[in-house]
Amino acid sequence: MHSTAIHEDILRHLWTNQYLNAERLATLDGRKLKVVSPGIVNRDGGPDFRDGVVILDEQTYRGEIEFHRYADDWYAHLHNTDPKYNSVILHVVLYAGPNGPATLTASGRPVPVVAIGEFLSFPLEKIIEHARRDEHLSRSASLRCHRLNDEVQSDLLERWIGVLFRERLTEKVVYLYRRLVGISEEHSLEVLEPSENYAPQPGKENPDDIPIPGMQVDPRQLRSPFSWEQLLYEECMDGLGYSKNRVPFGRLANRVSVPLLRSLSPQAELTPLEIEAVLFHISGLLPEAQTVRDQQSKIRLHQLRSTWNDLAVISAPERLLSREVMHSADWVFSPTRPSNFPTARVAAASVLVHRIMYRQLLIHIVTIINGGRSAAHEKLAQLLSALTIEEDSFWSFHYSFTESSPRRHALLGDARTYDLIINTLIPLCSLYAVIFDVNDLNDHCLELAAEIPRLEDNFITRKMERQLLKKKIGLHSALDQQGVIQLYKRYCRADRCNACEVGRTVFQN
Repeated sequence: MHSTAIHEDILRHLWTNQYLNAERLATLDGRKLKVVSPGIVNRDGGPDFRDGVVILDEQTYRGEIEFHRYADDWYAHLHNTDPKYNSVILHVVLYAGPNGPATLTASGRPVPVVAIGEFLSFPLEKIIEHARRDEHLSRSASLRCHRLNDEVQSDLLERWIGVLFRERLTEKVVYLYRRLVGISEEHSLEVLEPSENYAPQPGKENPDDIPIPGMQVDPRQLRSPFSWEQLLYEECMDGLGYSKNRVPFGRLANRVSVPLLRSLSPQAELTPLEIEAVLFHISGLLPEAQTVRDQQSKIRLHQLRSTWNDLAVISAPERLLSREVMHSADWVFSPTRPSNFPTARVAAASVLVHRIMYRQLLIHIVTIINGGRSAAHEKLAQLLSALTIEEDSFWSFHYSFTESSPRRHALLGDARTYDLIINTLIPLCSLYAVIFDVNDLNDHCLELAAEIPRLEDNFITRKMERQLLKKKIGLHSALDQQGVIQLYKRYCRADRCNACEVGRTVFQN
């Protein structure tokens, strides 16, 4: 089976379960490798695994681990220019081509590479079969307390779910803070880590354990509007990508940053169409004209290509023509609803980016949420209005350049907008409250979260309703859903029953 046909989730499963011949493991440069801990899967931006522990020639390293199909994907995905990957201690690939380039971080540090294709303990097809079976078992397995939690009181469940939502929110705020620091350091051109990161550090309790250096940044830099614009942009792109296209949307936000866009027209505003042209070109989602039959699609394609040529060839060739174009195969269209097609989402992103850059969207959002005299439902209506994207002559009737719609549709429906509010705007505003010391803003965020209606269910929310809540309480809001998702992922799936309010009640009685 060719590795390009293997979904990266399969590769993560392979690494998590260590389907490897441990005795033979070695890096490309010949160092013996022992995996103490593969790390924790990271579904947010940044490296694939956090908190991994490996031993290379009897030297212990702790940090993040990145996984790719091929070694040169590190450069194809621009990790070599992204400081978020400076803390990677091991680059795990399925295959490494002959005479490939060394894996280097943005700070210039070489990262050890292990090509595990030659160390698999089972044939790859068998591992894929295991992965699919384990995923099925994980989804179908009952909660440990399923048969024992009938007597758990509804008030305990409600209180615990509220605590879990705040815990989940705190995790997101911590991640956003780290990313804000990273963006601020990029602006100040500081190097995240010393080049001697792999050398023993004197004075440590255990000199064999090499910690990832702390991030050094002037607190005043964290208030820079440019850093906040980029952070809001990246998080909106992450939300628009949803589960299927999260990774490529993150890459696109990295390749076409807010500073890059501003540099294209420093004296005047870029139009939404100009931003759309840049995003579509770099995304690799523009089809060849001869493959498109719809006349409106031909016209839009011509507009986007002409606009790109004006920007890239005439205005800023040195800035845009050096950007590596993504491959259309990076994007997932099926199985995906047409309204979730990445083409429709890129079109929506173009409008949101314009508002971030030129209409102070972040300040507008903070002002709405912090409005003390408005009720939560009024704030929610104002946020929906702030994120509404006006009708577009093309995208209101198309999902892609080859997929039209007989009826007008919104570029960003209410369901996706609610999802952006709960997963992006509320955590971002909670961080804003901390950085700028805005009194009561965090309380307003919690009130708003409780007002957001229940979003689309997934297998986690359905499972938790059947096996835990059992109609004693309902999931009436997005806050409730986020709480039970946190419970399942951080406690149930990890068998942390002794740390769970329900588990302590059930298993200690």
